[in-house]
Amino acid sequence: MLPDDPKLGYSAMRFLWDEQLSHQVPRALRVLGLNTTHVGNEADGAPARGSSDLDIIDFAAQTKQIIVTSNHDMMLLCAEASQRFVWLDPRGKQLSRVEQTLLVFRQIHRWDSILSGGSDACVRSMRTKCESISPLEAARLTGQRMRSLQKRHRVKKKTPLGPLVEDDD
Repeated sequence: MLPDDPKLGYSAMRFLWDEQLSHQVPRALRVLGLNTTHVGNEADGAPARGSSDLDIIDFAAQTKQIIVTSNHDMMLLCAEASQRFVWLDPRGKQLSRVEQTLLVFRQIHRWDSILSGGSDACVRSMRTKCESISPLEAARLTGQRMRSLQKRHRVKKKTPLGPLVEDDD
């Protein structure tokens, strides 16, 4: 394994990938020298797949890992528990495994500087940019995004199908 040395281009931070993201991404990143694991990697002592979000947050806190997630509920719980996290925010579209991996490589140095700068800082990682975000702002944006998704889902359900029976009058 390559050294975790920021001067060589590798992050000294430890990342725990949430189970809703591809487990293949942290495995590949680990082979390339980044200190990553994922929920379900019991060889690392990580919580099993299907574990509660609170168990995952407790594990990350005990092992001093930063959670990487796109799960809105997980972000809200991390914010409440003062657990640092990276929010992979694809803005309504799913990121493929390749896109997730490239995103990390493009932004890992920025993640390091944000997360080492303050204990309550979180990272909002988007396709084209990365920014520091407070847990309260993350919770606000997450709530806003959840309401928007629920509204979009309700609108799709209410789409009229047209007349079910033709009127022959």
